[in-house]
Amino acid sequence: MARRGENIYKRKDGRWEGRYVQGRNKDGKIRYGYLYAYSYKEIKEKLITQKFMLKQTDPEQADFEGNVAIWIDYWLEMISGTVKISTYNSYKNKLERYVKPHIGHLTLKILSSRQLNQMIKMQEKQLSASSIRTVFQIVKSCLKEAEKRRLIESCVLEDIQLPKVNKRKVQTLSLDERQLITKLAEKDSYGFPIILSLETGLRIGEIAGLKWEDIDFSSKTLTVSRTLQRVQTFSSEGKKTILLEGSPKTQMSQRELPLSKKMIRCLRKRKKESDSEYVVSVQGKPMEPRTISNHFKRIIANTPLLSISFHSLRHSFATRCLECGISVAAISSLLGHTSVKLTLDIYTNSTRSEERRAVELLVS
Repeated sequence: MARRGENIYKRKDGRWEGRYVQGRNKDGKIRYGYLYAYSYKEIKEKLITQKFMLKQTDPEQADFEGNVAIWIDYWLEMISGTVKISTYNSYKNKLERYVKPHIGHLTLKILSSRQLNQMIKMQEKQLSASSIRTVFQIVKSCLKEAEKRRLIESCVLEDIQLPKVNKRKVQTLSLDERQLITKLAEKDSYGFPIILSLETGLRIGEIAGLKWEDIDFSSKTLTVSRTLQRVQTFSSEGKKTILLEGSPKTQMSQRELPLSKKMIRCLRKRKKESDSEYVVSVQGKPMEPRTISNHFKRIIANTPLLSISFHSLRHSFATRCLECGISVAAISSLLGHTSVKLTLDIYTNSTRSEERRAVELLVS
């Protein structure tokens, strides 16, 4: 049986057969070629490689022979089954918008670091320094695969001049600001995600993906096991977006969090009134991150806190933990960070008061 949308078939002898367009006969009819393998993964890899090689050698496609755009398409197809859908769509979107227009037409085998640096200079007109670095990391992964196959020289990725990122100060709330936002959220029917983030440090996608099955009322814990986010997809109909339920950001993001007695009481009340499997919902359906963010902006609209984003609530949770004397290791675990170093890098300024206190104690 063929896989949908692919010319790949499972044969009766147990092998997989892949069909590709080899060319055209003199009468214009398509001439097919066939490849065989003992696993779906292997036959797909063979087909992708064969299609790529044909595009490099087919005289009818000489204008596109071996260019960077062809390699990008090949690489994207190759990784499509190994990364999350949201990651794949993010990679594709960034490569289509910020890379192909600058270097897509260039011949892959003669690509140089000078051309990559020129691309980065052009991107500076569109993107921030941190975004340029993010895009280049994707380009680097793409070209590393080409380097591994000896399609480019290793020196292509040397002497790359990326813009410096000025580390922005983490936006957090003072105790008074926290109390103000909490008071406004408690009065609003859509304010619960704000309170939940302030008390747990959950990311907005984690809140949107939270289900009642993730709440253990007996042990007073919450398990983070999924996220909900709207992602861009690419289909024959063109670009569109879908609401996607996926796994958390990293393995460390899958975590169990303790809940306060107050939060448990609040959740019990919400569950009695809920008609959805999701903790935060509208008319039985999950409330997506964009909607949660819009409600947050509306709730703080008449306060001096207009520059605060929903993500600042997560930062405020972490800062409050530090102020209460909770160890950085414990905070890192609560936030689902991949390492304690990441937590320290983000909240260095927040630990200054603790450092000063330690120095004073040493000389007293």
